[in-house]
Amino acid sequence: MPGSSTLPSDRDTGDQPMPTSHTANYEELGSASKARVGGQQVNELQLSELGNLDDLNSEVVHDETSEPKLFHAMVSCIQYLFCGAANTQDQHSGSNVNETLSALEDQDDILPALGHQGNLRLIRFMEEGQHIDPDNAIEFLGQGFSLCPLPRSDPSTLLGTLANVFQTRYEQRGQQHDLDESISLYRQALDLCPLPHPHRSMSLNNLACALTTRYEQRGQQHDLDESISLHRQALDLHHALHPNQSVSLNNLANALQTRYEQGGQQHDLDESISLHRQVLDLRLAPHPKRSSSLINLAKALHARYEQGGQQHDLDESIALNRQALDLSPAPHPDRSMSLNNLANALHTRSEQGGLQHDLDESISLHSQALDLRPAPHPERSMSLKNLTNALKTRYQQRGQQHDLDKCISLLRQALSLYPVSHPDGFVFLNNLANALQTRCQQGGHQHDLDESISLHRQVLDLYPAPHSDRSMSINNLANALETRYEQGGQQHDLDECISLHRQALDLHPAPHPDRCSFLNNLANVLATQYQQGGQQYDLNESISLQRQALDLYPTLHPNRSACLNNLAIALATQYEQGGQQHVLNETISLHRQALDLRPAPHPYRSSSLSNLANALLTQYQQGGQQYDLDEYESISLHRQALDLRPAPHPARYSFLNSLANALHTQYQQRGQQHDLDESISLQRQALDLCPLPHPNRSISFNNLANALATQYQQGGQQHDLDETMSSFFAATQCLSQTASHRFQVAKTWIHYADSIYQHSSALDAYNAALQALPQLAALSLDIQSRQKALTARSDGLARDASKCAIKADNFYKAIEFLEAGQSIFWSQLLLLRSPLDKLRNIAPELADQLQHISTALEFGSHRKMSTELLDNQMKLSQDQETSRLNRLHEKWEQTINSVRCLEGFEDFLQPHQFLALQAAASEFPVVALIANETDGNILIMTSANVHHISLPTLPATELHKLVQFIQVATSHSKTWQTSVDIFSKDASSTFSPAIKETIQNWINMEQERGGRKFPDKMSSDDIFRSVLKTLWDLVVKPVIDFLGLKKSEEPPILQWCPTGLFSFLPIHAAGCYDDKLGVECASDYMVSSYTPTISALLTPELNPSTKPFKMMVVIQSQELSSTQTELKRIEQHVPNDSLVTLGIPGSPASVETVAGYLSDVSIAHFACHGKQNLSQPLESGLKLADGFLFISRIMKEHMPNGSLAFLCACKTAMRDEKLPDEAMSLAASLLFSGFRHVIATMWEMMDGDGPIIADTFYEEIFRGPDGKPALQPDTGKSAQALHIAIKKLRSNNVPFHRWVPFIHMGKGN
Repeated sequence: MPGSSTLPSDRDTGDQPMPTSHTANYEELGSASKARVGGQQVNELQLSELGNLDDLNSEVVHDETSEPKLFHAMVSCIQYLFCGAANTQDQHSGSNVNETLSALEDQDDILPALGHQGNLRLIRFMEEGQHIDPDNAIEFLGQGFSLCPLPRSDPSTLLGTLANVFQTRYEQRGQQHDLDESISLYRQALDLCPLPHPHRSMSLNNLACALTTRYEQRGQQHDLDESISLHRQALDLHHALHPNQSVSLNNLANALQTRYEQGGQQHDLDESISLHRQVLDLRLAPHPKRSSSLINLAKALHARYEQGGQQHDLDESIALNRQALDLSPAPHPDRSMSLNNLANALHTRSEQGGLQHDLDESISLHSQALDLRPAPHPERSMSLKNLTNALKTRYQQRGQQHDLDKCISLLRQALSLYPVSHPDGFVFLNNLANALQTRCQQGGHQHDLDESISLHRQVLDLYPAPHSDRSMSINNLANALETRYEQGGQQHDLDECISLHRQALDLHPAPHPDRCSFLNNLANVLATQYQQGGQQYDLNESISLQRQALDLYPTLHPNRSACLNNLAIALATQYEQGGQQHVLNETISLHRQALDLRPAPHPYRSSSLSNLANALLTQYQQGGQQYDLDEYESISLHRQALDLRPAPHPARYSFLNSLANALHTQYQQRGQQHDLDESISLQRQALDLCPLPHPNRSISFNNLANALATQYQQGGQQHDLDETMSSFFAATQCLSQTASHRFQVAKTWIHYADSIYQHSSALDAYNAALQALPQLAALSLDIQSRQKALTARSDGLARDASKCAIKADNFYKAIEFLEAGQSIFWSQLLLLRSPLDKLRNIAPELADQLQHISTALEFGSHRKMSTELLDNQMKLSQDQETSRLNRLHEKWEQTINSVRCLEGFEDFLQPHQFLALQAAASEFPVVALIANETDGNILIMTSANVHHISLPTLPATELHKLVQFIQVATSHSKTWQTSVDIFSKDASSTFSPAIKETIQNWINMEQERGGRKFPDKMSSDDIFRSVLKTLWDLVVKPVIDFLGLKKSEEPPILQWCPTGLFSFLPIHAAGCYDDKLGVECASDYMVSSYTPTISALLTPELNPSTKPFKMMVVIQSQELSSTQTELKRIEQHVPNDSLVTLGIPGSPASVETVAGYLSDVSIAHFACHGKQNLSQPLESGLKLADGFLFISRIMKEHMPNGSLAFLCACKTAMRDEKLPDEAMSLAASLLFSGFRHVIATMWEMMDGDGPIIADTFYEEIFRGPDGKPALQPDTGKSAQALHIAIKKLRSNNVPFHRWVPFIHMGKGN
């Protein structure tokens, strides 16, 4: 089906399709909201190893003073009051502390010193059983330091207790200095506990835990490594039966798991699980800490499941979490943690297996946990995080808006409770940003997305390198920017997105466990860039990265299906470009594998169903009847996918679109009306789900238009045709879509409006396509990319548009269309070099701004873009430069729009309208030759009007034959008397079978027409005579007759603007050269000049220069002997002090030397070899001493003084056969770079003809008004001078192939 479109992907949900030939559902990995804790691990601080309070008191009794007793009593109280009885080592600690408090009350000398308020606070907290506020604890301990000197027997205990208080205050308030102070105090305590101090293991443990906490906040690897080392030392101090062995095992296991999460070393995780199992074995029921051990082992198993995808790991994790919950009945203080961890594990299983009851139970458990954690509970933030994540997941699976709205509301509440300074403030910023992004994607407001990006930027600023969470923040900002790009089409958003994904990938070198996710995400966005710009290296890199990601996922990994899906989509795109069957076969195979990994009710099963259906439909469309089964399977799969996305699911429109396209295809094959009716109905439903400003509205309009066009074909109802065209129009007006998409929609519109139905909207369709065309070769692209973009899309469009306007008798519009679609490549260059003098007089600041931007863009367009797979860092650098230029391009367009707001500048840098173009014919007529598939057309523009001549006998097939004849006639032009035996064995590699057949048919026709018998070897001149006679009769003679031209010794100038295949034909030499009939040719009636575009004739005259006249002559004397003679002839006419001669002994003609002179000289004459590069036209060039002066190098130079370039070299005017309307020749490059006149050759020239042409030519332009030699040339006579020089060469009776190739390009005077 022509022009059917698909919908772009939503990478957050994995449920939205990419723009491929069908619906494609890319799925993003590793972009989930921050910190849904898979299982909350429990580190255990060791507060004391002195035994219970009775032991402590009995130990202190033997001390010599009362201070130690009071000191230890205070420490014990603080430990109990601050950390709770659950963290002490004796169940009777509370009663013991009460006894201690009574002892403190009996000390009349101490309590007054502590202060009455402090005493009352202490008693109140004790009597009410509350935990003491950390500020009170620090104040209380500080007073204790001043009143109770550290006991000589136990100096580390108070330091450790104070460190605990600082760490807990950090956990409550997030002040980094509290954590740093805690670590400092722990280090002091450890220094006071050398081996074999009984408290050393406790100090090692507590310092290690604090370092882990700091690592989690700042990402300094040395903190984590030191923590693990300290935990190992602590464990070594505990024998098998030591009461704290389980504590050390637990904390070492947690630290190893943290290191695994950062570095991805599997052995760290395996050791962590092994250690947690040992802890659990040491804590048999009814051990008070068995529940925490169950929690920690469950979390580690959860992590291993996420890495390896072993279902038994996840199932065991859930079972362990249920045991932990059973051990924590209400009002157990750990119940909320157990609810949280079980809920998280169920959330994971729901994501992988799609069981709705798992997700519902998860949300219920999270809600219960939240209720048990009212503000200011320190873990309330965790419950808010996890509940909101679960609500967002349920929204993504079921599309219930209230889930997403509740998620956002809870996140805003969380931010009000936990400011950015709080450790969890970062997380809530991130998660709120993700939720807002999702709401915008599903039909929300733009301000949601803008707020999302703003929040993500804040989060990124709060995670400086090398913070462990920085990559997550980078990834999420990148996703939000990609969403905004899909919504608004701003290139800078896509550029930044790619750059961020590359940075995130660099932060996850192999073998990091998350590397595969970041490979996948970068691959997805590169695929998006390929869809936008069509650069093959983007697609190649995307596929390469997807394969790398897939290799990193084991068979059972839960994310393997997403990776299979994304690789398949990228391969489907590759198939669309190259059509290789093995690529399509692999695509289908990968989609089937992904579907097998997503049994019902997997949440992404619908995506796999739809994508497999699309691939099968593609195979059906390619294979015809033998793939009938694929057709039926495709539609069945599409219906299953749609059933899994009932209303109001936000992704439903994409599945409606895909099924509608499949039914449309089936109708085209089967002709069942109900298929077409259902297709149209589904497309209308999809459109209704894409209200303005939905980014996929354009795609829905396009698909509806295609279906309605088919309906019109069958029923002939005018309203169907009118709605078809209005839908196409609406699709082209969605500026948020890429230029390539709008261009393709316009081309489809053209197909129906012009080629099929001759609808009145055809001119609008061409106008839409021509408006999008320059954007395909945007100024921010490098020149090679611009040229390739135009090669792939533009050829013939301007000619077809012009023909359409001619059929409508709108000749002015025909001229405008022709100009708008030709030489886009060069027009872009000229935009950057537009004179700004008038603007500078009115708005100097805007003029200066444009000048600065244009200079930067032009310089950047000459950058070398490597298409090979470089390392990621080099690609990042290249992408950043591209991004900078894209931003400059956007600023360029914004500045131009500002200029157009000024009075008198409304058309500033707009394509020329007819009245402006007509000025090119003010002195000499301009004749546009328009080559079309079915006929040819001539438009003769004079200063008064435009006249049309139809050429019905010159369709593209006939013009192609004439071009082939010329190729044959000039193929051996180095011989003096050419004879061409195209039927010999030796010619088999030179001439294609098509050319041979064309020539044979021509010979037969000539023999039948005139009774002539041709020998086996034909004369090149015979071919020329026939071709030039045809051009005379059908093209040139009608123009002469209309203009009323007469034979003259000083004929007027005529400016030819050939297009398409006319560009390869010598129109200037057309004539009847049969002596029997009388010689009559174009040069008798006119001096011919060529121009690639009409606007090229509007170049303003050079301002009188104050600099002395300079002319550069470059010769290749060693290889072309006649060039020395040519130089001598030139020297006879040009003053010696005006000549710069290169290529002679002592003055080598190096590339850079020659290029440097181009901007200074008025005339540049080249006598050397020329090379045309058919595969890379920008690498066509002139051969110099050290290499070639390529077109790409010539373009870098500004030539403000350039008046004339004479290219006495081979093929310098030959155009690119694949893109003739872009004038990719050496001559055009010099013309568009600044030279007003160019002399060039259409094919190879004879070395010996150069001196003859040059001698006569320069003699003429250096002839003054009085007929005498002048010191200054009159380059305005260049066309007449060449006319005279060719006439002299012809007088020597040389063959056609020697005099015909020389042409003049540029203004006629």
